[in-house]
Amino acid sequence: MPPASMSCATCRKAIAPGTRWVRCSVASCNTGRLKLRFCTQKCWEAHVPTARHRKASFVEEGGAAE
Repeated sequence: MPPASMSCATCRKAIAPGTRWVRCSVASCNTGRLKLRFCTQKCWEAHVPTARHRKASFVEEGGAAE
């Protein structure tokens, strides 16, 4: 379950509870206090070149189905 208030790691736009969001699949982006969440796939794609991942992908999460 995502926290009540999240913001996109790239554009800093608020991600409202119950909406779809994107999570980086790389473990270093999701450990400890660092949990990178993105409002769209486009924002995730902007993150990849600066993160220097070898094999990066994303996972869609959130929404009413979960």
